[in-house]
Amino acid sequence: MKRWLWFLPFLAVAWALEVRLTATLAFDLFPQAVVVERVAEPQGILVVYSYSRPEAIFRYHDEDLRRRGWVRVKYEVKKNEWKAEYRKGKAKATLSVKDKKGRVEVRLKEGD
Repeated sequence: MKRWLWFLPFLAVAWALEVRLTATLAFDLFPQAVVVERVAEPQGILVVYSYSRPEAIFRYHDEDLRRRGWVRVKYEVKKNEWKAEYRKGKAKATLSVKDKKGRVEVRLKEGD
C-alpha cells in the first residue's frame, strides 16, 4: 500500500496550480511567475505575481478561461491595466490585470 506514496508530492503540486472559486469558475496559476500573495475575496480571488510582463499574464488567464468554456464579451486596455468580462450560460465573470511595477495583480470575480 505504501508504493503509491511517492506520488503524493506531485499530486499536491498539481492541485496547487489550479484555483477553484466556485463550481463554474476556476483557473490555473501562471507557471512562469512567482505567486507573492493569494487572497480570497467576496465572489473571487486576488493573486499577486512577481513578474515583469503583465500582458503575458493577462493572455494566459484569458486563454485559460476561454478554454474552460467562458466567452469573452468585453475587453479593455488602459495604461498598465487589462480588463475583460466573460459569460458562460447565465454566469458572469470579470478578469482584471494591473501592473504595479514588477508586481502584477490579478483579480478574478464571478457575478456582476
